[in-house]
Amino acid sequence: MSDSLTTRAGDDLSTFFDEARAACETSDVFQFSDWRVRFNSNSKALSREIAEYYRHFRTDDDDVHLDVFGYEGAVPEFGLPFEPNYPEPGKTKIKEHVASHDEGQLVLKVQTGVHLAYLGGHRVCAGPLLDNPNQVVNFINNMYLEYLLGHGGQLFHAAGVAHGTIGLGLAGQSGKGKSTLALRLLELGLDLVSNDRLVVRAGSGLRMAGIPKYPRINPGTIVNQEALLGLATEEDLARYRAMSRDELWDLEEKYDAFVEPCFPGCRFRLEAEMAMFVVVAWDRNSTEPFRLTRVEPGELGRLVDTIMKSPGILLPNARQRIPVARAEDYLALLGETRLYTLTGGVDFDGAARELRDRLIDGDDWN
Repeated sequence: MSDSLTTRAGDDLSTFFDEARAACETSDVFQFSDWRVRFNSNSKALSREIAEYYRHFRTDDDDVHLDVFGYEGAVPEFGLPFEPNYPEPGKTKIKEHVASHDEGQLVLKVQTGVHLAYLGGHRVCAGPLLDNPNQVVNFINNMYLEYLLGHGGQLFHAAGVAHGTIGLGLAGQSGKGKSTLALRLLELGLDLVSNDRLVVRAGSGLRMAGIPKYPRINPGTIVNQEALLGLATEEDLARYRAMSRDELWDLEEKYDAFVEPCFPGCRFRLEAEMAMFVVVAWDRNSTEPFRLTRVEPGELGRLVDTIMKSPGILLPNARQRIPVARAEDYLALLGETRLYTLTGGVDFDGAARELRDRLIDGDDWN
């Protein structure tokens, strides 16, 4: 890691990031559909970790759309007036502070001290990156989201899976298990489009595009799906199996589920036609069987809130086009696909089988 930076507290932000970029001597190029990004860093260890995360997206094509720089090291105090970035309604935790700059903005991740800089056409993350590689991944993925949203469409808080080129979107309130349901669908032979974010565009039918972020899953998902058992140690598996269902459901421990080794034949597809969309609204305390019900967009009521996602400060270009997510925009798009709600009791295996069959068979259901 380079230790040649000369900027100190009170120096100009642009000067620091110019030096930080110059210190980034290692690089790898990754391709997401037709978009390529080069990640540059001053830390070989960080470069290895990011390259390992995106190992299925590496390319030798050096004609890139964007360079992202990751500087591992201390960030001086610039004396900029940071303001809290207040979360969307229903959430209380402040995760970022943001400061305006002549050339763009600087975002401070409150819990980690990672800085994300949007300066003109430059994108730089700096700070304790080796301790927080997931934030580097998110930063890179957000650059791809900006690219996708720059071509129109709406940002959905949803997962996506696909059978060939035909896709299914999955949304639901946090804790409803949409990621677990998506993983069950992968075990049945589907591909992953996205774990938590979709860009949906209208055209000749709906198109959905995802980002290469692997599912972050909890221990309850691991112990209840054989294909995922290798993600945890035997010691941890024994600890999880000793817990009750409710304890497992609420346990705040996360694992990256790299789908390719877990589900042979599965891959990240990133784009598909959105033939179906399902809002997961079942209740883990219900003793009723699950119910998959075809609905019209106007019947969703408040469930539409679980689908909506404003671009926010981490997507500054998209935020200019979509300053606030509006329910009517989502309902209009959902009117162009087969829309369902999933209610009743929780049954991941049963629901996954029915969703797969409906996706493949189309409307050949009573």
